[in-house]
Amino acid sequence: MLRINRLKIQINTTNGLYGYDELFTDGLNILASEDNTSGKSSVIAAIYYCLGFEEIIGGKGEKVLTAVYKTAIEEGEEVWPVLESGAYLEINNGKETITIYRSATMEGRSNKLVTVYHSEMNNIKIPGVLIEDMYVHMPNSAINVKGFHTFLEGFLHIELPLVPAADDGTRKLYLQLIFSAMFIEQKNGWSNIMSGMPFLGIRESKKRVLEFLLRLDTLENEKKKDSLRTRDSSIKFQWDSLIKELNILVYREGCIPYGLPLSPQILSEEDLSNLIIEKEDVEIKEYIEELQVEYNHLTLLKPRVVDNFDDIQVELNATENSIEDFERELYKNRGLFHSESISIDKITNNLEIIETDIRNNKDAARLRTLGSELDLATSKDTCPVCSQPIQDTLIPHSGHMQVMSIDENIRHLNAQKEMLEFAQSSHRRNMEKIQVRIKQLENSLLTLRSMAKSLRNDLYSINENISESIIHKKLQLDAEMNSLYQLVEYINTKKHKLRELSDDWKEYLKDKADLPKKKFSDSDEEKIKTLRNHFIRNLTQFGYKSIPNLNQIDISMDSYLPVIEGFDMKFDSSASDNIRAIWSFVLSLLETSNEKSGNHPGTLIFDEPAQHSIVSSDVEKFFNHIIKLKNSQVIIGMTIRDSDTRQTINELPSDSFNLIKVPYKAFKKFSADNE
Repeated sequence: MLRINRLKIQINTTNGLYGYDELFTDGLNILASEDNTSGKSSVIAAIYYCLGFEEIIGGKGEKVLTAVYKTAIEEGEEVWPVLESGAYLEINNGKETITIYRSATMEGRSNKLVTVYHSEMNNIKIPGVLIEDMYVHMPNSAINVKGFHTFLEGFLHIELPLVPAADDGTRKLYLQLIFSAMFIEQKNGWSNIMSGMPFLGIRESKKRVLEFLLRLDTLENEKKKDSLRTRDSSIKFQWDSLIKELNILVYREGCIPYGLPLSPQILSEEDLSNLIIEKEDVEIKEYIEELQVEYNHLTLLKPRVVDNFDDIQVELNATENSIEDFERELYKNRGLFHSESISIDKITNNLEIIETDIRNNKDAARLRTLGSELDLATSKDTCPVCSQPIQDTLIPHSGHMQVMSIDENIRHLNAQKEMLEFAQSSHRRNMEKIQVRIKQLENSLLTLRSMAKSLRNDLYSINENISESIIHKKLQLDAEMNSLYQLVEYINTKKHKLRELSDDWKEYLKDKADLPKKKFSDSDEEKIKTLRNHFIRNLTQFGYKSIPNLNQIDISMDSYLPVIEGFDMKFDSSASDNIRAIWSFVLSLLETSNEKSGNHPGTLIFDEPAQHSIVSSDVEKFFNHIIKLKNSQVIIGMTIRDSDTRQTINELPSDSFNLIKVPYKAFKKFSADNE
């Protein structure tokens, strides 16, 4: 709940202190002036400014305020330069009262600084009153403890939801957005429903605001869906990263993984135990055991060359044969890699041609559709001269040849595109596999050539020398065993991570299944129905005539805004009826929220609502409707130039509203008592 109790504006000039000081009440408050340039809108702007909502007017900071706050005050023929200016706003949340101060022009004080006095305005200078400084319109001012809008959210007992943002993240539904549905300013606010809503990076901001004000269950469901989308992306990303990392490390060691799930799924213990790594068609643990046997055998060999000469010669021949085999395979794989690369380039070129053809055919289809709407013969595949059928192709017509139409062409080209994209993806996967195999072969060749060198050194060494090949082989086996041991340990660790991700995926699927099957709950449907009923009733009461049958009007279940046959009803409304529609919708939101326990704070501001010369009888109905509202405060800025408007206000019951008369110039010189 928000109630504005008092506004006090202070403007220090070279001729002393000028300002404005008025009280507001519950119910209807009419801020009336004889002239549109008296400063009435400047007074209302101060309310926005103190609350940090000036973005609804069209900007941030003091630049949205009129020159009277920044430059000079006129008094008769005199002009007095402004030295300092600021405003105090006393508000209440139903239980507590605070006073907000924000400067507009002040040396050494930023207009982003807001001072909050935890008391009524009359008591702000009493010792012991809690005073807090906060900031507004700075990063995190809506979430940090010292952010003014964080404080205001708590003070008004509003719990703002996190909603989808334009950058695919989530952000808090800012107070400025919510109050733009309740504070209708003079310049832009009357062009359409909630037209004064600033852009703050929230996706479908009008929809989110209406969901919040009406407290629709669908808002909570949307939050859940958005949270699920985030979880889905996060789990898939972590899963994909883990599998890629595993594959890189496994292939680097010349191993092949089996049973690795490429996408998130619920894994049993059996699934995890089936995740195995093989090297040379042997399970990795068995392969390590074979290496250990070979290593143990080498330790039993006599270390001198003379004792192993024949074995060294045999092994050198075998090693050189292996090198030749590996080189042939490497050459073959490099050729395959080059071939796959050429295939991908050709497919990419073909895809570009097909995409161009698809665009051209779609353009042709659009032009033909436009032609058919103009009732041209050529658009109906008919010659306008001889009325004979014509083909939408330049290929000569043949009686035995069926030529495809543009629509068939598009379907055929799309099918070709899908086929080529699949082939392109397949070739890229082949390239990745070939690249891994090339790396394995290169590593193996490096090892074999190093071994061959050691064996040759042994053959040409002095017989009493220690065998270099035996030492080299033992070092190689030891290094390979250590690498494979580390790989086994790493895989065991990642199995644990896979199990955690699998559990997360299971919870995600469970929460997704628990989402309501219907978009709207019964309560939501009842609230939207109530909003429509109030809206149509208000349109009828305020003299809306643009649509003869108001029962044609509905509330869109997508945007929650009024539509006719799916289109914005503004397009069927005259300028004055568009104003009546804004009155009706803004008031209907408040009425529906009051009846259905919504989140509406209960305060409305209308600056110059009688736009486009609306007849005074409808303005009177507008005022009387507001007077009958419960649990509300409505502040209306009105210019009473003509006698009809003045008579309309005079005929209202004097005890049913608070009339605040704004003189020719709203800002008058303060006496010493006002300072």
